Amino acid sequence: MIQQYSNHATPRGTRRRPSLAEQLAAFHAALLARMPPADVESLRQSEHMLAAAGRTMLRAGDAAPDFTLPDQHGRSVRLADRLALGPVVVVFTRGGWCPFCTMVLRAWADALAALQDAGGDLLAISPQPVPACGSVAERDLLAYPVLSDRDGGVAAAYGVDWELPEAVRPLFLRLGHDLPALNGDGSWRAPLPAVFVIGGDGRVALAHADRAAARRLDPAAVIAAVAASGTADAGQASKDQASKDQAT
Repeated sequence: MIQQYSNHATPRGTRRRPSLAEQLAAFHAALLARMPPADVESLRQSEHMLAAAGRTMLRAGDAAPDFTLPDQHGRSVRLADRLALGPVVVVFTRGGWCPFCTMVLRAWADALAALQDAGGDLLAISPQPVPACGSVAERDLLAYPVLSDRDGGVAAAYGVDWELPEAVRPLFLRLGHDLPALNGDGSWRAPLPAVFVIGGDGRVALAHADRAAARRLDPAAVIAAVAASGTADAGQASKDQASKDQAT
């Protein structure tokens, strides 16, 4: 049985909201502007190291590993159960401490209805424990599952598992991001921010990640891939049914 998640309506005005890319770029620029040059250089070095983490990431056409993880309420959510209903978007986040990930999760909250209209479902995955996932979902009024990948097993299966290098750990501590405490397991795990669209056939239809934390794929582009994936799944199902009809 698919669990239902509360949908909190938020008032909307007529003024155009900045796009996700604009929000990320503005925050990133403001962050760098108030940081010492040495810290800025440390962040850039970290991004270059992060590029290596994506070399083993799943690509379009790969079979997506199934998984079962607890959501923000402690309930088990299985990917295969979701795929039985249509394409699924899987968003890997670094955790509730990351302002860029927070913007992404909020953007997906705004885009959730459009995703569902396109026939898709959404699962966010965090390395933080269940209570932290619950806090993030409550804080940001997220009406979709936020799953706890406590040991990084699912991130590793999708090729996006990563730990912050020692060189930048002091900087993150100064910024108030004590990942060993936040992750609750003593690790510096911060998976590569990535998004996957998984078709109903269980294969990756779209895979995207960027070494720069401030660059993320806009939900609109992902939803377009979901719509295309759903059409392809329907077409394949029709072909399969036609083959069965011919056989009988």
